[in-house]
Amino acid sequence: MNQKAEHPFGSVESILAWFAEAKKQPTGRGMQVQLGVHFEEVSEMLETLTSESPSMRHYISRASTALEELADAMKAEGSCPVEVIAGHDEDLLDALCDQIVTAVGSAFEVQSDIVQGLAEVDRSNWSKFVKGQAIFYDNGKIAKGPDYFKADLSKFV
Repeated sequence: MNQKAEHPFGSVESILAWFAEAKKQPTGRGMQVQLGVHFEEVSEMLETLTSESPSMRHYISRASTALEELADAMKAEGSCPVEVIAGHDEDLLDALCDQIVTAVGSAFEVQSDIVQGLAEVDRSNWSKFVKGQAIFYDNGKIAKGPDYFKADLSKFV
């Protein structure tokens, strides 16, 4: 593991250090891939939901499918570039911060330990590196190396 000792696992600083180690420098393509991965995760979250209401199940399914398709398109090599609209950097940061806050609130509502869960996911992500280096799939997503271990979140739900 190549985790920076000064940042505890699960801290925003440790996660940021992981990206800095893996990616070295932000790029437009990297931003697009990361947003695609983010939408992929939201789609996976939607797949964990159900409802007694047929219309709610329909909306959840449609949203999941649309986000999965968007995620795949954004991660695809050679896809049409996506950029932050000029002057909207602050709006994007606000939306990302609000997503973090609402994710923590959602974990609170389902009585999950997001602090320890996030630390476990962070440890797992650091295990993806091969000899201290990130390896990548063709679509730009970080691959899982031979020492990778899946985060065990069972004790945090």
